[in-house]
Amino acid sequence: MITVYVARHGETTWNAEGKIQGRSDPELSPRGVAQSLALCERLKDRPISAIYTSTLRRSFLTARPLAELLHVPIQKVPELDEIAFGILEGRSLWDGDGLVRAEIDRYKEDRLRYRIPGGETYLDVSNRVRPFVEILLQRHDGQEVLVVGHRGVNRMLLGWLLELCPERAVRIEQTNDCIYIVRRNGEPKVFYNIDGASGEGLLYVEPLGSHGP
Repeated sequence: MITVYVARHGETTWNAEGKIQGRSDPELSPRGVAQSLALCERLKDRPISAIYTSTLRRSFLTARPLAELLHVPIQKVPELDEIAFGILEGRSLWDGDGLVRAEIDRYKEDRLRYRIPGGETYLDVSNRVRPFVEILLQRHDGQEVLVVGHRGVNRMLLGWLLELCPERAVRIEQTNDCIYIVRRNGEPKVFYNIDGASGEGLLYVEPLGSHGP
């Protein structure tokens, strides 16, 4: 059996300011630094044998306290980089010119296939994450592994780990202080999250009829 801890990076300065990140690379905010330390505290007693992050520093910096404590090297994997949001990166969610709102509305019409100009689709992300998941499951059978990714990429990562259809995976939600724990023994039978506030509960997947972004 493999146990995979799937964390999202801590809050960044852009998260706090309501800016769209994608492949942009802002620093962790003070709250994000505290969340990285909380992640370390929560997992410090687990026998984690490998730690994977994206190549973006918000992911790496979130994993670093635990990696240093456990003396486990961080492996930076470009397949875990966040979905690229193209022309929207660096813009505020509340931009007054209507561009952000218009692009989000188009995205809602086809969450998997709509490509923001200069960006990626979620199907693109799903395709680049799949080989990483296959290697992860083969390489770390019988071990516990931490993956620190991003909101978008983690949706498709969890989708492959839990064998969800892409239409369901794209609706998974994850806050900056949430850890999803996936235990697989042949089949993805057990999955739950621990986020400190709500304790343990089932993985949250937004209903297919929902209209949220």
